[in-house]
Amino acid sequence: MTWRSLVLILGASCIPAGEAHAQVARVPVLDRTVPRDEGFKLNIGVGGGYTTNPTFVPSSAVSSGDSNANLSAGIMNRKTSPRTEWSARYDAYYTHYQSNSQFDTTNHALNFDGRYLTTPRSRLSLAERFFYSRNPLQIGASSPADDAVILTRETKRLRSVSDATFDTSLSRFLALQAGASLRVERLDMATLSDSNTYAARFGMVASVGEKDNLSYILNRTHFNYVSGGTADSTANGLDVSWSHQPPDGTGWVLSAGVSRFTQNRSGQQVLTGEGSLHHRFRPFDFIVDYRRRLDADAAFATVSVAQDAHAAISRGIGRSGSLGLFGEYGTRSSAAGTGVRPPVTYTGGGIHGSFSFDPRVSLSFDARRRKQTADAAVGGDLTYDSILVGLAFQVI
Repeated sequence: MTWRSLVLILGASCIPAGEAHAQVARVPVLDRTVPRDEGFKLNIGVGGGYTTNPTFVPSSAVSSGDSNANLSAGIMNRKTSPRTEWSARYDAYYTHYQSNSQFDTTNHALNFDGRYLTTPRSRLSLAERFFYSRNPLQIGASSPADDAVILTRETKRLRSVSDATFDTSLSRFLALQAGASLRVERLDMATLSDSNTYAARFGMVASVGEKDNLSYILNRTHFNYVSGGTADSTANGLDVSWSHQPPDGTGWVLSAGVSRFTQNRSGQQVLTGEGSLHHRFRPFDFIVDYRRRLDADAAFATVSVAQDAHAAISRGIGRSGSLGLFGEYGTRSSAAGTGVRPPVTYTGGGIHGSFSFDPRVSLSFDARRRKQTADAAVGGDLTYDSILVGLAFQVI
């Protein structure tokens, strides 16, 4: 069991697994190395811990701590056939606080991935990432660099990312790719910053040898803020990516691009990029990734230039245990230049561990901290700490 499985056990699966975005892809055939049908599964979990939750106190006070009890349930299924492959998971996570019962809540998450061969040369890929949360125990968890969520003192937060990608092969080494996505952000704030982000992309993917891909993707994004005060804006960009993904050993992705960002008839160039590395040492597993992109996080009431970095190292302990460490860093600054909002900076880290008594019962623990520095208009400085211990059971 990896440290990412721990996050699911603790109920932090309300974090979406990663926003769908243009990635290099080989010829559109299903990967026959994926696991066979896992069938329907139902997991339940119980746990408890201690947290300093920024929502407990007014913005002018210092965050206080509170103990909590947790109950989680997860339903999942995976199916494969010669032409299809899909997996779905729904998680619900209830938290009860001893001294701050007004923040008791049930959080929800839904993750879906599906791939369908429409013709022998064409493939349709669908993805959905949804979570609803009013609790930093969910939105403050460690995640890939394209999935970071800025903390606030506000409650009732919703994010939904829907994506569709169509690939068709022109030859053994060349494919066309087209896609579209919709991201919805809702946040119950005094200053509303709800937003919808519409994106479309088109490009070509070339296979270079057996392990490498090159892609050239044109993209167009429209940022729409539902509330008043922030004008709609658009971005037109080009991304070039190089991916090295061997069956074993070190895999990596390098991407560089430029976007023309336009708002209120004024425009500017924004550099974007991505880099990730996954290496399996013996006995360690090392992952690091970085992204710079245009973003519309609901906690930052304008289109921002987002930079996020995430690194993790994990290893198995015997046949039944695992231990992992992670660190994260990120910034947000206005894409429209000066005079809108000052930057946001966050740093964080934590440790994860788990032990399986048998295939149906496992014990896990998680300790983490995130410190976020920002102007009072964004929410001020926030520090979030938590310690959680959980016991998970596979019922079906």
